Amino acid sequence: MLAVVGLTLTACTSSEAGSGNSDQNSVSPELAAAVDDAVANALTLSGSTEAVVGVWQGDDKAYVRGYGEGVTAATTFRGAQASQPVMCALLLDLVGKDQLALGRQVSKDLPRQAGIADITYAQLCDQTSAIADFKGGFGDRFTNNPTRPWPEQELIANGLARSPLAWPGKNVYMSDTNAVVLDRAIRLNENRDTYDLLQSHVFGPAGMTSTSYPDSFSETEIPAGSMTPLTYPSSGNKPVCDAGVTEIEALSPTMIRGAGATLTTVTDLKDFYTKYLSGGFGGEKAAKHVTEFQPAKNPERDEEGNPKEEPDTAGTQIGFGIEKVGPLQGRAGAMTGSLTAAYADPATGLTVVVALNNSSAGAAFSQALAFQLAALSGAELPWSAEDQGGRLSELAVCQPEG
Repeated sequence: MLAVVGLTLTACTSSEAGSGNSDQNSVSPELAAAVDDAVANALTLSGSTEAVVGVWQGDDKAYVRGYGEGVTAATTFRGAQASQPVMCALLLDLVGKDQLALGRQVSKDLPRQAGIADITYAQLCDQTSAIADFKGGFGDRFTNNPTRPWPEQELIANGLARSPLAWPGKNVYMSDTNAVVLDRAIRLNENRDTYDLLQSHVFGPAGMTSTSYPDSFSETEIPAGSMTPLTYPSSGNKPVCDAGVTEIEALSPTMIRGAGATLTTVTDLKDFYTKYLSGGFGGEKAAKHVTEFQPAKNPERDEEGNPKEEPDTAGTQIGFGIEKVGPLQGRAGAMTGSLTAAYADPATGLTVVVALNNSSAGAAFSQALAFQLAALSGAELPWSAEDQGGRLSELAVCQPEG
């Protein structure tokens, strides 16, 4: 178990932290060693062989590096749900330019799509659409057949088949179907490809020079310069440990599409969250929505939908494409061959981004690692490094007995 260390970050000695996609080390030797130990532990517990990690505190203090043969800060990976808020940033930018309205009904742009009546663009990002997540029942197939092409409509249909959930417009439900519907609706409204829209409205303005969205979903080759995706085969959405780790030689990003198919780096994700959480997309007209949250735990409601109890404001909060846990805002994610997490505290500038190359431990694992690194940095948080180390051990997969 890692000890909590009283650590002080030192001044930057090389390039400015947060700029470019190069390895950086402008922190104390104690913090660097603690991060290295934590990542080594996480690699073992998740069955990963590669990782990329970044820890930033303000604009001039950072520790960014890769772990594994040939892995550096410039190594790319699929961002999964940690990159999903780029779709909401796109929406806000279009709203700020009067090209869309948050209150516009999505059905006006997807008139042939059943099951989305009265759902607005805003509800797709604030998670109040009551559309169920499409991944239910698909987990084993995503893992065991990673090259299978998934039509966009098939993902949407699987989510809508179990929708609407209770109290549309009031209750929150984290659902990747929201992002897939949002992607399709914006693309058809603007009559432009998503990769072009994201580059113009999000990646370019945020300085995400090494980030891209697929321009062809028929491509399944692992992009050059990216981490080597791994997974354990899956049965019943649980890893089959006896089968051993499988190296994924080809993968279709259609399994997640707008919910996280973005190819990115830890520094690019850091730069995105810095801009997004500071209201950098959409101007005053739209950016205020990024600061609005409601409890992830939905209250019991009366017949008119009014809460019967006071909201639980102590736990996780759900916002506009992001969640808030303690002072940290961001997302954790998982898709076949990729575990990611990106969280930031806008008040202090602390940002932690992690990526691992074995997806079997799930998004909660990458979140726990990010929270552990945040605690090691010396930030005031409602958990300790030991707390998150314990979570990592509980979430570990395929560990030898004893």
